[in-house]
Amino acid sequence: MFDHRRLAQLSDMKLFLAVLALVTAASAQTTVAPRFPDIIAGLTANGHFTVFTDLLTKSGLLPTINATAHFTVFAPTDSAFAKLSPDVFEAIKNDPARLTDLVKTHLVLTTNYRLHGVQQDDVLKSANNHQIRINTYPIVHTQTADGVNITIKNIPIVHGLAHGLDGVLTPPSFSSIQISLNRTDFSTFTSLLVSANLLNFFTADKDVTIFVPNNAAFAKLPTAATAYLNSHHADLADTLKYHVVRAETLFSIGMQHTQSLNSADSHQDPLMIFQDGAGGLTVNKANIIQRDIIATDGVIHVIDGVLIPPRVLTHIADNGIIFG
Repeated sequence: MFDHRRLAQLSDMKLFLAVLALVTAASAQTTVAPRFPDIIAGLTANGHFTVFTDLLTKSGLLPTINATAHFTVFAPTDSAFAKLSPDVFEAIKNDPARLTDLVKTHLVLTTNYRLHGVQQDDVLKSANNHQIRINTYPIVHTQTADGVNITIKNIPIVHGLAHGLDGVLTPPSFSSIQISLNRTDFSTFTSLLVSANLLNFFTADKDVTIFVPNNAAFAKLPTAATAYLNSHHADLADTLKYHVVRAETLFSIGMQHTQSLNSADSHQDPLMIFQDGAGGLTVNKANIIQRDIIATDGVIHVIDGVLIPPRVLTHIADNGIIFG
């Protein structure tokens, strides 16, 4: 016997399944991931980048950025630009070439670089082929770009990311050894590097921190101590290497009172950072008198004293030489 109720039930079920399929398809279409804002809208919504968005618009780079599949912007905040002298800022703003170069210095067109965890000495290439070096200093809860504090992280932009800086980047053009050779107040230091056959050592590391004594620092050494070092090349080499921290670019923002660093001398004798109440920094007993000279392979800090490893001091004392 033909069951009309069964047929009706089947028809109702087919209708229900058809409606469910339509609802599911419509739902899938409406839950597509939301589109992120473009770079101007994203930075404007944040509220801290009025100056940079104005420069970005005037630079003529927006079409290039918007056509790029992946990009990262390191955007100085308004307070960062306020640190520049008015004359310098006006000169940049009114010179189209300098303005465009400044924006390119803060722009990476090859990756959307996300900040997370510990990222140490990651080196990115800017749109004008300069380095942007990323460092993480867990001891002070800070991440930096070329030693500049990153204060706002991972602003989502369509095709990219933006990060806020509390300073304007000044990209490095020379290596640490090139900088040292070009400075007349480092001439004693560099002549000793040549004498100790250490130029290759000082160019091998691409993530280096060097505490460079200036000529006045070397002039403080007793004449007999200088003569001893010049005639004992192993101790001279260890003394020069004692001014180096390898495989780590340590900008001053990442330094903390009583922080210990392993030097590059043959025994990895430690260096100790001290900080006074006024923000002054010393390494061992030498004052850091110029901070954060950025190089393509790391950073230089100028100090007013020569650092000598403990056992080299003992060797010097064994020869009857006394430091005043």
